[in-house]
Amino acid sequence: MNEIIAVKNLSKSYGDNVIFRDLSFALPQGRVIGLLGENGIGKTTLLRLIAGLIMPDSGEILIEGRKVSRHTKGRVSFLLEPSNFYSFMCVKDAVQYYKDFFSDFDYEKAMELCKEFKLRLKRPIEYLSRGNQERLCLLLCLSRMVPVYLLDEPIAGFDPKFKRDLIKTILANIDENATVVICSHLLRDLQAVFDDIVILKEHGVEMATAEDIRAQGKSVEDFYMETVGR
Repeated sequence: MNEIIAVKNLSKSYGDNVIFRDLSFALPQGRVIGLLGENGIGKTTLLRLIAGLIMPDSGEILIEGRKVSRHTKGRVSFLLEPSNFYSFMCVKDAVQYYKDFFSDFDYEKAMELCKEFKLRLKRPIEYLSRGNQERLCLLLCLSRMVPVYLLDEPIAGFDPKFKRDLIKTILANIDENATVVICSHLLRDLQAVFDDIVILKEHGVEMATAEDIRAQGKSVEDFYMETVGR
């Protein structure tokens, strides 16, 4: 199986707070990967490092064999927070901004998702509910045609029906050869989607395929609880 992301001897600290020290692992292409771990372990920091939004203190991350840089940013779609948009923007402005900024942006797909998510194009973003702001961020992320998608808590805050439909939407709108890394605490909602599991721990990672976990008669949630409880 081809490797698309390689983390090599990665270290990152904020002041005296060490997030990672000599962290190394690799992620395969064409898989949906659950990035799990306890609060504060560094899941969001890791996604931001892969996306090139922040830089490591030492070590490196490779995407398709290239070190994370401005060149790799065009190969990764990162799920933004609603606060990243200007308050004066409406939904259509945000879609147009992405269209102008990213050459890989699929405008027609974005319009289809706006209809599916019931977002009115002329509605100012500041007047959208928090849930609809998050829907907007998600549709923009999914409308890029890239090999890597990084989704940090993509279904938090949504009602059960929308969560169920959203999982189908995510899978339906991403190429089968793309790699999707999903960071979430909602394992019961997402565990059926994961192909692989990466659990960040204080001293490294533990990895497993969902197939191997199920072959042991366990759920992903069971495996996670056993791993962090050791």
